[in-house]
Amino acid sequence: MSNPVRFYSISPELIEVHWPEKIEEGILLEILVFEKVIMEEWKEKIRSIHHGYQVLGIQLKENFDAHSCMPSLKELWESSQQNPDLLPQRQEWKFPVCYDRDLVPELDLYLEKSGLEHTTFVEKHTANAYLLYFYGFLPGFMYLGGLDECLHAPRKAIPDKKIPSGSVAIGGSQTGVYPMDSPGGWYVVGKTPVGFFQNGALKLPFSAGDRIRFEAITRKEYDKLIATENFDWRKTPYHG
Repeated sequence: MSNPVRFYSISPELIEVHWPEKIEEGILLEILVFEKVIMEEWKEKIRSIHHGYQVLGIQLKENFDAHSCMPSLKELWESSQQNPDLLPQRQEWKFPVCYDRDLVPELDLYLEKSGLEHTTFVEKHTANAYLLYFYGFLPGFMYLGGLDECLHAPRKAIPDKKIPSGSVAIGGSQTGVYPMDSPGGWYVVGKTPVGFFQNGALKLPFSAGDRIRFEAITRKEYDKLIATENFDWRKTPYHG
């Protein structure tokens, strides 16, 4: 049985579909199926479409009206719920991550706050395959779900002015990777040599519904990968 949804005409060109306010895989899968149906059936109507944890936003082209399109959209919703096989193919990706304390000095501060030993933390952080819900905050910044509750940590009261690209971090109940240098209030707990940019362009082979698994590597392995010219982690054993 599907979750209850609500449809809102936010403006003449914007429609939002709302699911219950909770973060769970079942809701994400419903959103992905519905999103796929809309993109296939409303090609001529859509300017853009995006989603968060519980909201799907549809921006219409100028010659279409949100209010008049609503009945058709509700029909598409019913259709999508009868076709679970429409779920896009999902993949699992492995990211090499170095948890060396000299490379990531802030890790000690996180461990002190969490009360975890270094080895225990690494084991737990690499144990799960994290579900990619959506991108936000920064281009390429993945919102991942599935962080073990014992690894949760409150965000910093005063955000850092700069968190370097490739930083693997924890904030609240989430973990993620900073794709570029950015201010941020999460604790940096690791570093990955995986680059999100190629020839100056953002390259994202992973999609919502995919899973990201972190695989611990040594400082020596990390330094070697970082020093590799035109390093593409997708051509290494770390790529799932």
